[in-house]
Amino acid sequence: MKKLTVETLENYLKETYRNCDENQGFFMKMVEEIGEVAELLNIRTGRKGGDTEIKESLAKELADVIHYTVAIAAVNEIDLEKTIIEKDLKASMKYHHDINLMDYMDR
Repeated sequence: MKKLTVETLENYLKETYRNCDENQGFFMKMVEEIGEVAELLNIRTGRKGGDTEIKESLAKELADVIHYTVAIAAVNEIDLEKTIIEKDLKASMKYHHDINLMDYMDR
C-alpha cells in the first residue's frame, strides 16, 4: 500500500470537490466529527459509560476530521503541507524544541 501524503490528499479532495464551494458545510461536518472524537475520548477515559475499546472507532472519526480539514484547505487552494511545516518551525523556535518537523523529515 502506498503512503498517503497531505499533498496527495489535498489534490484528491480538490479534484473531488472541484465544483463545490462548501466551506461552511465542510466546517460543520468537521465540528460534528470533532464532537464524535470527544465522545469517544470521554468513553475511553471513563468520563462517560460505554465500551472503552474504541480504537477502531476513534481512528475512523479522526480520519473524518482530517478529511474535512484538508477539504477546506483544498477548496481554498491552501498548501496545507507547506503551512504545517512553516508553522511547526515557528513553534519549535518559540518553544525551544530540540528538533523541528523539517529537520525530522531530513533524517
